[in-house]
Parts: sequence; structure tokens; C-alpha cells
Amino acid sequence: MRIAARILILGAAVGLGGCSSTGFADLDSFQAPTPERLFRPLSVTGVKEKVLPPVTPDELVDASGRCAGAFVPPAPDAGQSEGAPGQPDTSLQQAGVPVIPTAVALDMTECDVVKRAGFPERVEIGANERNERTARLTYINGQRPGIYSFVEGRLKSMERAPEPPAPPKPTKKKPTRQKPRQATVQVQ
Repeated sequence: MRIAARILILGAAVGLGGCSSTGFADLDSFQAPTPERLFRPLSVTGVKEKVLPPVTPDELVDASGRCAGAFVPPAPDAGQSEGAPGQPDTSLQQAGVPVIPTAVALDMTECDVVKRAGFPERVEIGANERNERTARLTYINGQRPGIYSFVEGRLKSMERAPEPPAPPKPTKKKPTRQKPRQATVQVQ
């Protein structure tokens, strides 16, 4: 027991002796930790914003939803799509646009979204009140249905696509109960 007490006292003396060059602890500069120091709030204003490069004309879509830099081969007359007369029914590979099987994210360019979601069913191109180019691509079918809104060539918002009307439910006919016929016998 005495040996354990001496070891503890010796350890405390060595520990306190190492805190100061004079052999005494400097209690004047010691500050207890405060909650503000331990749990300082993290600010999002200190985060550097990612600077995106400007959107080039090759990264914008035209009125038919095709990328300006993509080559669209002439389609045969039999390959016309039923829903959009005058537009060829070509796939992304045939149009020279490589398909990228990844997610769609904000700040993507118009062609980046087309490469991931395919050709849109509806395209609206215009300008907003600040005279910036706006585009709205609507996908009803496909893997990523939705309405994608762009400002100055960058994706700013995504909305859920309008759902197609549900098919009418078939009505079930209730079987009618027929009364069993009673056989009548006539005796003469």
C-alpha cells in the first residue's frame, strides 16, 4: 500500500514538474474549457462556393430537345415517331449522344440531363425577366420522368412529372341468382 502511494505521489510530482520550466504550474494562464470553445457552431458562410464554368452553346438544347453539338442522322420515312410529326425517332446512340447511366443533379447543363434522361417529350425555350435564357424539359415516360427547369443552361429545379391518367377500372358484373325451376307434373 505504501509503495502504491509513493508511486502516485512521484507520478504527480513529475507531471506537475513538466508543466513549467520553474517547476510550478502556471495557474494564471490556465483556462477551463467552455461550451463555446468545445461546441463552436460551424458556419456555412465559410464554405467556398464551387465556381462552375460558363455554359457553351454546344451544351444547350434546341427546340426539338437535341443537343446542339450532336449529329442527328437522317431518319428513313418509316421511322417517324407517332407523337411528334416531323421529328425522327432516333435513339441517343444514333444521334451521337453517349448515354450516361447516372443520376441527374442540380447545376448540370441541358445536354448533361439529355444524356442521362434521353430526349424530352416537350421542350419550352424562352427568357425570364432578367433576359436570361430559360429552358424547360418535360419527360413523361422513361427512367427519369419529371420537369427539369434551366436558367442560363444550368439545371435549377426538378419537379415530378404529371402522371398519365389511370386506366378505367373494369366493372365486375354480379351474377344474378336464378330461382330453381320446379317441375310440375300433370296427372290426367
